[in-house]
Amino acid sequence: MAPALSSKDFGDCLETQFVADGAGGPAALLLVGLQQGANSARMESFSLLFCGPIAPYLPQGIYRLQHEKLGTMEMFLVPLGPDGRGMQYEAVFNRFRDSR
Repeated sequence: MAPALSSKDFGDCLETQFVADGAGGPAALLLVGLQQGANSARMESFSLLFCGPIAPYLPQGIYRLQHEKLGTMEMFLVPLGPDGRGMQYEAVFNRFRDSR
């Protein structure tokens, strides 16, 4: 099993493109934000904010995302609505830290 990606991994990829496999075809999503949550020695919490095109619209669900540096992953995306740049999506992570 591949190690879980941390907030640092995603932070190093801000303002880069991810491609989501949607029902209407691939959708390019730009990672535009990372917000840290309440973290502890055992848990890491953070959320990612993506910006994509208004169409094709991605309804709430699990999507396979590809990134040139991070590889392929599945992520649960929630649409937040449009803003001046496009459609906003959020992914929230609450995970145990790697014990190594």
